[in-house]
Amino acid sequence: VERSRGLGDVYKRQMSCSLYEIEVMCKRAARGAGLHWGYAEEAGKAARWLAVNGFPGPEMILEVLTFNEGHKFEAIAPMPTSVVWHASSELLCPLISGVAICDRAAEVAAGVVIKLGPTAHPLLLVPFVAAAAKYTDEVLELSWNEVEITLAPTHFSSIGGITKLSVERVEAVCCQRSSKTLKSATKREPMQDVDEDIWNKLNILAHRTFAPASEASRLAGAGAGLSDIN
Repeated sequence: VERSRGLGDVYKRQMSCSLYEIEVMCKRAARGAGLHWGYAEEAGKAARWLAVNGFPGPEMILEVLTFNEGHKFEAIAPMPTSVVWHASSELLCPLISGVAICDRAAEVAAGVVIKLGPTAHPLLLVPFVAAAAKYTDEVLELSWNEVEITLAPTHFSSIGGITKLSVERVEAVCCQRSSKTLKSATKREPMQDVDEDIWNKLNILAHRTFAPASEASRLAGAGAGLSDIN
């Protein structure tokens, strides 16, 4: 279902998409952009979590995949020797960093504080910290600038408006265990509409996963010739 919405002479076509469609499209787009299937699946789940909680999941995924374009995996991933996580390039990728936080969920729950340096689109870290909170059954906290998001195993609360939450980059992010007890959860309406232009751009990335219909590709097998970013 498509709708046209706008103000004055500016119109944007909106598409109604199910959460399943959002997850699958973002997963395929991430794979088409060069991420391994494991990271691509996490991208799809992250987009779904954001959409469920009223955030622009597909838009965030597209922005991060666009940011990743042309970078080697190692250049946007946390450097293993950093006390404060940094990338060898200018910014950390929140998808890769989010997976790394999940891998250390037990340490965060035990009191280890993870600090990130300059990071792109930090809102995309939130679904991963939510997953870590659920996995460890602990309340965790993610913060940057004037934003503070507290995540319990089943719900979350946030301080900071959508503009502050959706910034393109921040210089520092902190992830740690929280001593807070959530008395009320942040309630946002699930995202139902996706801008058609964003959807089409994700679809273009997703189609990179399809092998060309040639004799060579049929002999090599579907998906042959894809190059990952790492």
